[in-house]
Amino acid sequence: MKPAYEKPPLSTEKQAKKLLDRGLKGINSSDLETRLKSVNYYRLRGYTYPYQDNSLDNTPFLEDSHWDYIWNDYVLDSQLRGLIFESIGHIEIAFRTQLELVMSLKYGSRWYCDSRYFYDSARHKKDLEELQKDWEFSSEDFKKHYETKYDDSLEPPAWMIFETATFGLTSKFYNNIKYDIIEKTEIAKFFGFTKSSVKILESWIRHLNTVRNICAHHSRLFSRVNITRPVFPRAIARRWVNPWVKDDRIYASVCIIKKLLDICNPEFDFLTRLKPIVNNFRKEQFASMGIPDNWESEELFCSNITFTT
Repeated sequence: MKPAYEKPPLSTEKQAKKLLDRGLKGINSSDLETRLKSVNYYRLRGYTYPYQDNSLDNTPFLEDSHWDYIWNDYVLDSQLRGLIFESIGHIEIAFRTQLELVMSLKYGSRWYCDSRYFYDSARHKKDLEELQKDWEFSSEDFKKHYETKYDDSLEPPAWMIFETATFGLTSKFYNNIKYDIIEKTEIAKFFGFTKSSVKILESWIRHLNTVRNICAHHSRLFSRVNITRPVFPRAIARRWVNPWVKDDRIYASVCIIKKLLDICNPEFDFLTRLKPIVNNFRKEQFASMGIPDNWESEELFCSNITFTT
């Protein structure tokens, strides 16, 4: 049986002393305590980890470690997280728009209620309940207008109700649409995919939703190992990045974001804002992010060439 966690809470003064006793250099007790009042000790632990000998029980800091390194990583990760979150937002809006538009033009405004379009009816029922719940708790002006002016015993049109849905739920509806419905492929084609590679787009969207949630909860991003791994095309007409080494690191997410933004929002200055953030990390940290040393020379990051999978 595992033991219960019974360590007592520590004041910020004791937390600071603990870090300094373990050999942290470059900051005094008072300044460190001030930081710890705003940044939780265990949140900061994710950034101190690379600078400690974690094979020992007391995890002493390495000789060449310094507070400035730790705080620099923390700030850069925050900047990276903000850019990734904003960027995925543009992709989410485009994906939702395509789902609403393409399916509604073919199957009517309330297509999402009809289980005939979905291969897993039990999953559809569950997702529909969640969609209706999101709508119920929404305070959007267009929802109030719909309920005031129209018969609200009928389900709202897709272009309204999906605007109150989460990215994850929107992707679940798309993933559950039957593959023989050509509109599913039409949505994929907007993002550069063919009928045979629809599942790749599904995996990309699932992956981005996971990354988006990490960002939304302000969790550590740059050295994280992502559980939701994206699927990549085995062969494409033109190479866009070199073969993958780590599909569970943030570099994979960055490549997906760049490619999809090139299609759905090429005006967004993603690359311009990304480069100074990445290049302010130390080169030895690139491996933890899955980034190759020559990443800026990759075709994806020096051109806007579209591709078809």
